[in-house]
Amino acid sequence: MRGTRGTIVRNETEGTMDRRRFHRLLAQAAAAGALPSLAAGTAPLALAQESWPARPLKIIVAFATGSGNDLIARQLAPKLAESIGQPVVVENRAGAGGMIGTDAVAKAAPDGYTIGLGTSSQLVMNPALLPKLPFDIDRDLTTIGLISRTQMVLAGRRDGAPDLRALIARAKAAPGKVSYGSAGNGSISHIVGETFARSAGIELLHVPYKGNGAAMQDLAGGQIDLVFDGFSTSGPMMKAGQIRVLAVSGERRNAGYPEVPTFSEAGVADYEAYTWNCLIAPKATPKPIIDRLNRALNKALNESDIRQRLEGYGAENLAGSTPESADAFGAAQRARWVPIVRAMNIRIE
Repeated sequence: MRGTRGTIVRNETEGTMDRRRFHRLLAQAAAAGALPSLAAGTAPLALAQESWPARPLKIIVAFATGSGNDLIARQLAPKLAESIGQPVVVENRAGAGGMIGTDAVAKAAPDGYTIGLGTSSQLVMNPALLPKLPFDIDRDLTTIGLISRTQMVLAGRRDGAPDLRALIARAKAAPGKVSYGSAGNGSISHIVGETFARSAGIELLHVPYKGNGAAMQDLAGGQIDLVFDGFSTSGPMMKAGQIRVLAVSGERRNAGYPEVPTFSEAGVADYEAYTWNCLIAPKATPKPIIDRLNRALNKALNESDIRQRLEGYGAENLAGSTPESADAFGAAQRARWVPIVRAMNIRIE
């Protein structure tokens, strides 16, 4: 006879059903969608995925309100909401260099209602700099998709070296005298400054600040010589005549600032430095949910207003990634940078 939802069952009081007929009917029922699951324990998960999303989603940002990554999350949130049919709110969990927010995502229920904005600081630099993390990136997190990649620029004081070759010559003539500011020990701007010095064969004086904003202000005031930053801050200051921008990372010049040469063009070949971000989720989040979020993210990134905003930040739009390619990208970045950073023996206080 037929059980609930059309599932075929055997009733011993009616006699034994012919085995071949039973399996034939069972296959027909499965093909017709009458069998939601034959594996024990999978039906509730399947039903939960079918109803997702049934309530608002949350994007955890591991940095303060008003930061660059926070702004990107808040611009993406309404686009994602439009695609999935539920509100998407942004929650800031700042502190400990991004570890607090990243840990909150890693330990969230893997039901698709808590995701996070991941960055190269959280997913590459922290594992390299900190011996113990409260989570394991490969075990506890998965990537929904890539968002953008931002070129790093070397900004100099307006009365300083006119170009990169002149800067390197000055630094070689006075080792340890040319200074560069950063957002603090172990920050992206610190790491890329050290890798630049090694690539150029020079010694620079590191001056850590509590954020790149303060370092850029002192650069404009002439208190330090250099800062590694992005075009979102340095571009307007360059146009206002407050600083010089000596070079930009990457294989090609930035479309918004075509007058700035790449490091390779300016005399330091094969120098690579950029920041990137992505959407992440708890590792056990069901694949159909991850795939749907990936489609929503790529749809948002392809919309003209998001493209214009990322371009305004000097960022490269990474629309089109899959969860698999995004995971592979992050793994490749860790494989490249973690040994380099650990070899620097940077101490975080």
